[in-house]
Amino acid sequence: MLWNWSEFARIKWGQFGAMIRRIPVFQQAAVCLTKFGPESGETAEKILARKDLERRAGVGAYKNEFWWGVGEKGTAQSIQTLISQHGGNIVLFSAIKDQRIPNKGSATDALVWRKYRILGGDILQDIPKHVLITSAAVTKGGTTRTKHFALVCNSSVPLKMGGRAFRFANSHYKNLSKDGKLGKSARGQRTTAALVRWTSSPISGAECDSLIDFSADLCAPYCVELFDAMRISPSAVAKLNQQIAKGLGIGQWTRAVATIRR
Repeated sequence: MLWNWSEFARIKWGQFGAMIRRIPVFQQAAVCLTKFGPESGETAEKILARKDLERRAGVGAYKNEFWWGVGEKGTAQSIQTLISQHGGNIVLFSAIKDQRIPNKGSATDALVWRKYRILGGDILQDIPKHVLITSAAVTKGGTTRTKHFALVCNSSVPLKMGGRAFRFANSHYKNLSKDGKLGKSARGQRTTAALVRWTSSPISGAECDSLIDFSADLCAPYCVELFDAMRISPSAVAKLNQQIAKGLGIGQWTRAVATIRR
């Protein structure tokens, strides 16, 4: 079940106050924060289950690795700056308040991405065999999507709500632009942001206004640009989600990914 700070606020505080106080306050100097919810007709629960199976399917150099899509180029560039100049190596995932699937998004086509390159590089490489990166085929503005990016993440624990959770104080962090300048604390409509802490005093629990649902580490090559997109029908991912719900195994996952990416 998805849970977030606003849901706790609607419930009697005395019942959950002690539990929330046990969740650590995030104190690090730099972080990537991303909001998640339904996309292309998929619920957040199904996306998260799929990403955890992807994580478990990684072996060798890709052990515990999963990729998380990012739509904005400027955000991807900011994340590169966050890593290179501020040592940011953690991604915080926070569920959006409204987890309902929009009616207009219930049957839209998706894109599956098959190659990538490091930002600023010129060598295209195949996306790892266990990774399935999809996106909506059409942008919110109604145009065909031609660009997409991904965060390369690693987690030694399952991806689930309440896994590696934190309390977070937005007022202590400011947006980092792609040219390295700090902006405002407010993030507007952006779903992913590179954030740098601008205060030095310890953050108290009383200052926290957000609950981070789970977190992961960034790992090399950290943030990449995606290429070689192929349009797929919503039924392809829906069928895969049904198989996951029935207990799809790791070997079966890798074969299913290969089939979708053909």
